[in-house]
Amino acid sequence: MSILLDKFILFAGCALLFFHWAPQLSLLHVVALLSSIIFLCFCGCCNLDGFPLRRLPAASRLALIFLWFLLAAASLFHPAFGFLLPFLFYELALALDGYSYFAAGIFPFLSFRGEQAIYLWTVLLLYVLAWLLAFRTKGLIQLKQDFRLLRDTATEYNLLLQQKNRDLAEKQNHEIHIATLKERNRIAREIHDNVGHMLSRSLLQSGALMAINQQEGLKEPLTALKGSLSMAMDAIRNSVHDIHDDSIDLECAIKDLFSDFTGCQIHLDYDMGRFVPSSVKYCFIAITKEALSNTARHSNADAVSITLREHPGFYQLMIEDNGDGLNLEKKEGDGSGLGLKNMKKRAESLNGHFSLSTRRGFRIFVSIPSEKANA
Repeated sequence: MSILLDKFILFAGCALLFFHWAPQLSLLHVVALLSSIIFLCFCGCCNLDGFPLRRLPAASRLALIFLWFLLAAASLFHPAFGFLLPFLFYELALALDGYSYFAAGIFPFLSFRGEQAIYLWTVLLLYVLAWLLAFRTKGLIQLKQDFRLLRDTATEYNLLLQQKNRDLAEKQNHEIHIATLKERNRIAREIHDNVGHMLSRSLLQSGALMAINQQEGLKEPLTALKGSLSMAMDAIRNSVHDIHDDSIDLECAIKDLFSDFTGCQIHLDYDMGRFVPSSVKYCFIAITKEALSNTARHSNADAVSITLREHPGFYQLMIEDNGDGLNLEKKEGDGSGLGLKNMKKRAESLNGHFSLSTRRGFRIFVSIPSEKANA
């Protein structure tokens, strides 16, 4: 908008001076006026935002340079075109860096060499006005660019900060989840070591009392006591097993397997929720352990990729290496090993799907339907 206003001011000044110079218009004068309008329109199309010449596309640069030379040549042809030189100076001051565009100040002297001096100095005064307008507009454009850059930078930093906050919250929640699982595991061990042993001793004592008891009236109460202790022992054992199963973190358990596997580099891509059924956990842990063992013993791989992902309807495990998968399949399939069969049985026991491929390495794909999908 500021560029359009600048050009309108310059056009008003040049038009007033032009009509003072030529009160009666001829065809050449009309052509000069139309040329000024065409020049302004084409320059505006080539450099709509007022960017420096070096930032414009090659086609726009060539078009602008052609228009500048055309107007300069026309001003040397007839003074009627010399009144358009302030437009040329404005475009040069707006598009060129430095002060090399002041060389265009020689054109008025050449164009108005046979005219009155007042027209020459008025055009030079319009030059000064064009330079002031271009200088102000370039400053405004630079301020707008700085503002946009600052706004974009602030937005980018804000997005990064939000991402960092989300990552920090997820990490904190994960650490809380791990701490909760460890506490459950500790409670399960305490119950097993203390309450479980006390119940076991009580069962032995009740059995000993039943063996040495000679009174008929105490047989039934002792039998009921032993039955109650057995039921309590079974309930404690089931609770301990449930707590222990829930306290296993699948990601940590998979990573623990890496400590014993030093043959090659392992990449883990884990994308599963916190609440994974214990049966799925044990299945994936066992399959991963067996697959890593097979890779270490039979494959010549130097890189292993493990992917665990939870989908809306199933749990997915993918293990692949860059070794000699075909030889591994032959070694496992000739009856000397049961690793692949055991992995397949584990998956099928949970109504899952097990498949393997030996192209470009050894690949295992396991999918187990989730309880939500079965519900």
